[in-house]
Amino acid sequence: MSTIDPPKFGTDGLRGRAGDSPMDPETLRRVGSALGVLLQRSGSEQKRVVVGNDGRESASWILEALAQGLGAAEVAVTDVGLCTTPALAFLAGSQPFDAGVMISASHNPSHDNGIKIFGADGNKLRDADEAEIAGLAVALRPAELRTPRVKGRAELLKLYEEKLGEQFPDLDLSGRRVCVDAANGGGSLLAPGVLRLFGADVVEVACEPDGFNINEGTGALHPEHVRAAVLEHGACLGISLDGDGDRGIFVDETGAVRDGDDVLGLFGRLLHREKRLAGDTVVATVMSNLGLHKVLREAGVALHVTPVGDRHVHSAMRELRATVGGEQSGHILFADNALVGDGLYTALRLLALPGTEGFSARFAGFQRFPQRLVNVPVARKPDLASVPAIAAKAAEIERLLGADGRLVLRYSGTEPKCRVMVEAADVETCERSCAELAAVIAAELGR
Repeated sequence: MSTIDPPKFGTDGLRGRAGDSPMDPETLRRVGSALGVLLQRSGSEQKRVVVGNDGRESASWILEALAQGLGAAEVAVTDVGLCTTPALAFLAGSQPFDAGVMISASHNPSHDNGIKIFGADGNKLRDADEAEIAGLAVALRPAELRTPRVKGRAELLKLYEEKLGEQFPDLDLSGRRVCVDAANGGGSLLAPGVLRLFGADVVEVACEPDGFNINEGTGALHPEHVRAAVLEHGACLGISLDGDGDRGIFVDETGAVRDGDDVLGLFGRLLHREKRLAGDTVVATVMSNLGLHKVLREAGVALHVTPVGDRHVHSAMRELRATVGGEQSGHILFADNALVGDGLYTALRLLALPGTEGFSARFAGFQRFPQRLVNVPVARKPDLASVPAIAAKAAEIERLLGADGRLVLRYSGTEPKCRVMVEAADVETCERSCAELAAVIAAELGR
């Protein structure tokens, strides 16, 4: 009997280099079987799982491995092909499926891949369910390999397009030019197509996936490309999605890049003025800029802070019954969109704002504190407070920043990296503090 390392679910499912554990065929077959066993407990009727992917070359054999495992558990598999995570989540929650699996590594490079699992309600699986799948994946005996039966149903994505049409029945983008960068990922067909359905004149950037070019200097991590297109073509808005389309970074008509904090500041103030902001509260993570705290506070809006991860934002929003929340990185959740992060939906919310003023005017008022984020590759992840040199340097920087800045120090939940984020009253202090602490971390924990 072959054995595998227990698959470790991170903040956004399983993720890693395609071909290496946990993204290797044997582990994925077992994860598929484990998911199937979990689903079969809820009744005797035929179980069905819908699967989509963000266009990576490895998606085909990952789908095959998952389908082999699911098939061994007598679960039927439907493949919708290239799509975004929010589109996949919508289909899992609105159609007669028992679960959904998105094959994607989000903003990671093409050699990585991952899976995100959604329940029949369209929400990500609970931590307890992921833990049970991980345990079952190790305990199950591998079934005899068979050719998986997968039904292709790309036409189901039309239901997602129709859903957006119903959510914005009065949106008419005729005569408005919009640039969209899909990072050569899951939104490459959906995003331009949906915008054209609303009548927009669309300029496409990085919407030609070849299996290897996803996130390659494009998308939400590189908004400079869509910025150049906005300025060249005189567009009213630029949209930069990440690889699987669940987050978006925007560019206004002047070429200014607008991230999740800009969006939260805009909608937090707007919905508050319209008396449609539940509890007069916006939810954001510890990574949000101090400038967001300030602009919302001045408008009479409270900011509820969570740990990093849209899962934490989602949980807090449900608990508080909040109207809007999200992350600086571009994950924005709206209560009236079932708390699903969707970069395209956020773009349509922006484009549907009434009035004729440009987006530069709409975003005005939010003054960002100087901020620096550095990702330091690490070979191991001990408690940062337990490493004396790191703890001492972090304490020194926090004393220096005082009330006019802050330090956020944490490990990535999906990559072997330590994230160092510093905000300060001036750029020089910000850059120097971040660089000094990053150097200490590299010396102590570097590869």
